Order: sequence, then C-alpha cells, then structure tokens
Amino acid sequence: MAIRENTISIIGAGISGIICALTLAKSKACKKSSIKVYEHKKRVGGRAHAVKVNDHFVDLGAGRFSSQLHHNVKEQVTSLNLPYETFPFTQLKRPQALHKSLKSILKNLKPLCDEHPNDSFEEFLTIYVGRHQAKEMINALGYDSLSLPNISPHIAFDIIEKHPEIQGFSENAGYEWFNLKEGFSALTEKLYQEALAHGVEFYFDHELAGIETNNNGSALKLIKDGKQEVTISEGEMILTFPPTAMKKLNCGFPQNWSDYTYGSIPLFKGFLFYDAPWWQELDLADHVVITNNPIRKLYFKDNRYVFFYTDSDYANFWRDTTLRGEAHYLSTVKTLMAEALRCHESQLPDPHIHTYKHWTHGVEFSQECCPNHPMTLVHKKSRIISASDAYTPHCGWMEGGIMAGRSAAETLLKRLGSEQAQKQRSEELAHV
Repeated sequence: MAIRENTISIIGAGISGIICALTLAKSKACKKSSIKVYEHKKRVGGRAHAVKVNDHFVDLGAGRFSSQLHHNVKEQVTSLNLPYETFPFTQLKRPQALHKSLKSILKNLKPLCDEHPNDSFEEFLTIYVGRHQAKEMINALGYDSLSLPNISPHIAFDIIEKHPEIQGFSENAGYEWFNLKEGFSALTEKLYQEALAHGVEFYFDHELAGIETNNNGSALKLIKDGKQEVTISEGEMILTFPPTAMKKLNCGFPQNWSDYTYGSIPLFKGFLFYDAPWWQELDLADHVVITNNPIRKLYFKDNRYVFFYTDSDYANFWRDTTLRGEAHYLSTVKTLMAEALRCHESQLPDPHIHTYKHWTHGVEFSQECCPNHPMTLVHKKSRIISASDAYTPHCGWMEGGIMAGRSAAETLLKRLGSEQAQKQRSEELAHV
C-alpha cells in the first residue's frame, strides 16, 4: 500500500475517527488530500455497538443521550433523520429507604466540594455523614465507581447530575433522555456512509502494533489481517484511541504526550428476553430498580426486555460469572433479580434469549479531571495527533467522541493553515 505525502492517516473508526475524517474531508484545506481510516475490527463504531435480538436493537455499548447534555449527538441524530424514542429510566421503583432523603443531603453537601479538592468522594462524604452512611449513600446511587479513590467530589456530582437513573437526586431531575430505535450503531453507520461519499477510504482488519519516532520522522506499524505488516511513514497521522490503548503502544504514553494521567473502569451490560413481559404485572415497565446486590441497576424496557448495568468490581464479578458457563450465569442473574424484587425465584420465568457485554475499559478519563485539559494531544517529539473522549470535559462516550474527533481535525487544519501561510510568506520574500 503506497502512502503519499499528502495523505492523512487516521487510526480508529469509532465515532471520533469518523467525525475527524468527515470534518477534514469537508474542509477546503484537505480537498487534495487522501484521507484514510484504519480500523482493527471488521466494523465501524467502536464502543457504539448495537445488535439485533428478538427483533429489537439493543446497545451493548453507548445507549442513550440527553437533549440537554449531548448537544452534538442530538445535532447529528436530527440532521441524519435517525429515529429515536424516550429512554424512560429516570424514575426509581422500589426505592431504598435512604433514597427519600438523598437529594436534600447531596444538595447541602455540594457547596462544600471546593473545600476538598484532594479528597475522594467517599472520604468527602465520610467527613460529613460518617463512614457507614457514606457507604450507604454510594450504594443507594448504584454507581460503584463513586467509591473509587480517584473520584473527587466534583467528579462524583458530575456523575450524579448526568446519569438518568440518579439525576433525580440533583437539580437536573427534569432532563429528557432518548435512545436510537436502531441503536447507536445506526449513527456511526450513517456517518461512515457519509464519509465514504466524501471520498474517505476505510481499511478494516488493520491493527496498530507500534509507533516509531526518530530524527527522520514518525512511522506507524500496522498488522493487516493478523499477519501482513503495513508501515505508514508519510503524511499526517491521527490516533483516535483511548488512553488504555495508547499505553499498549511503544509511544511513551502519557509522558511524551500529556502532563495528565488516566484511569478507566470496566462496565457490564446483560440483556434478557422473555416469552411474555411478566414485569408489567408488577408495574415495573419503563422503570429502573437500584439494587443492593451485584445486579445494581435493573431496567424493565416497556414490554420488550429486561437488562442490568454495572460498573467497577461488579462488572468484573459478572465477567467472572459468565466464564463459569451459561447455566451458572443465568442462575445467578435469576437469584439476584428475585432478591432485588423481593420475591421467590420460582416466581420468575427463565429468559428464552439473552446476550451480554463486558467492557474491560468501559469508561476512560483524566484522573486529574482538569477543565483545562486539552481536547487533543500532540506527541512532544513528532507531529502525531491523539484524540479521545477521555480528554474532553464531557461525561459521555458519544458526545465526548464527537468533540474529540472535531478537535483533532481542527488541530490539524490549524497546523496546515499555519504551514500554508508560512510557505506563502517565504515565496513572497523570495520574489522581493
């Protein structure tokens, strides 16, 4: 594969990579450039991954957006005429005792966050309400990442205010949420088709294996189809990888790219389909239950299906449970679901179809959570650009991904514009 000097090579065909490629392809500065996107999977989308089960689309990855919080996502969904519907899970059913007073407690504590910039959220709560109630509050919120030592009070309140199940414990109780009827893969597929129409070339089964930087420039080493090596050493290079993927490359991440450090947490989603919507008789349709067991957040999607969503240690609990076989996994789900609904296992039917997904590094973020974090990184010893939703100030894969992709494109366009202006000045001086 010949790589010309006027080629722009983008690694990664998730939402960031596609948006980056599309932004460049639409720009005047790149009309004569060849834009190529390399992806190690056989599909586009990255963590936007929907599958069709039982005639319904389910999002194994990104699964919802808010019109108030995800302006870029809403803009794309509207412009592409993608059908969407209400994501209704903002009302808790069978609340825990602490849920009644949780909003007022959090409201009184929020103004004190600035006094504890170096404390974890759990430490912060412990100071004011005691260790036992601190743990009870985090348990009642259903997101176990809130107990991690690198989650500050400010990050914690951001999580609480920007997630539908628990936004009711904040001032954002009225925010609306939606999901795409055909899943978020429909969005990335539409953008992919648009990018193709603008001349962007996509190459699948190309995995980035390493980066070389020296006095002669930079080179990307890719493995095609698991065996053939492809080297990219010409043109501009953009990596749309999350921090964990960057760390696996021999590129000195993060020290040669950023003054920040990065963390991640795992996620797990399990979907269950039944012959009949038994939960409707329990008045659970379109409601969510926050549990005291490893299921954590249990959702009942109208008359279609049931799913649960966990993070941190409980996400790994479910990964380990699936490794012990399908029968063990389904038995564990049924036992814990019965416990959450305060009924006997015999009262619950067995699902006839199910699917699940464990994301080893589901959410990635800057551990410093600094609002001044650049949305795009540039390698300190080369011209390579790095973009990720983890660099953005937004809590959300798709929204952050769109922001990251645009930022990477704008960084490159600014560079190209500066170089073109410098070239013109040099030519003008040569004629003087």
